[in-house]
Amino acid sequence: MYYQVEEQDGYYRIGSPENVFCYLFVGSKQAALIDTGYGFGNLEQTVRSVTDKPVVIINTHGHCDHTGGNAQFEEVCYIGEKDIALCQEHSEAAMRRDNAKRAENSMNFETGETYNGLPEGFDLEEYCSRGTGTLQTVSEGTVFDLGGITLKIYETPGHTQGGISVLYLEKNILFVGDATGMFVWLFAKETTDLTIYVEAVQKMYDLDAVSYIGAHNPNPMKKEQLLRYIRAAKEADYDAGEPFESFFGKEYEPRVCALDHMTMAEMFHPDFASVVIGKDKRK
Repeated sequence: MYYQVEEQDGYYRIGSPENVFCYLFVGSKQAALIDTGYGFGNLEQTVRSVTDKPVVIINTHGHCDHTGGNAQFEEVCYIGEKDIALCQEHSEAAMRRDNAKRAENSMNFETGETYNGLPEGFDLEEYCSRGTGTLQTVSEGTVFDLGGITLKIYETPGHTQGGISVLYLEKNILFVGDATGMFVWLFAKETTDLTIYVEAVQKMYDLDAVSYIGAHNPNPMKKEQLLRYIRAAKEADYDAGEPFESFFGKEYEPRVCALDHMTMAEMFHPDFASVVIGKDKRK
């Protein structure tokens, strides 16, 4: 099977070769899926291998690696209002074609090894013809009662203007998508200024969750780590940053601004924390 399903503490983690994770919750009444990844494989079939209950789909933000599988589902996909246009842009055929090309030439950044991240029998034209799925806006405070599992929405802009995080109330775990972490992209047109990002991370910190789980790292973050991410944003100095080669937003000339003079070569160090900003955020 293309996707790897791992049962966790009250939820399932669904991983794919391009290092993207979706999260599935199964209550007594219905299920919920946080993010749909790039959607290269048959995610709907994978979800149905775990549960046949109706599924609530929640997109943490509008980027292609979080909404690409939306169209596989008949159910409504909930997303922050300010990210609807972004989701539409990232679902266009040209963007999907670029995604597939990159996946075919994927790289393990720890080892430098390249590999084909697409599933066997991948149909490029079918993939490029998909849309966004049925989008519906969701806002802060919305609660999804799945039956024994309760998910609550918090608005956490920064990485995107309409970004949201999802709190699993019974376990006190916050699922943050790309809202924060050791390596947050804050340079494209859809990002906010650093002040708004810092406020969002502070909000996450104040929720006092047991753990914070992102979409590209299977290792949960602890509350104390969020303080480093806040400091990285507050101390970010574009002129002293390390040039960063991105697959979009090159016109912003992004640079990695890491704490304590660390470099990209040290990004897997446990104390690494950074933001990636563009020249428009120069102090």
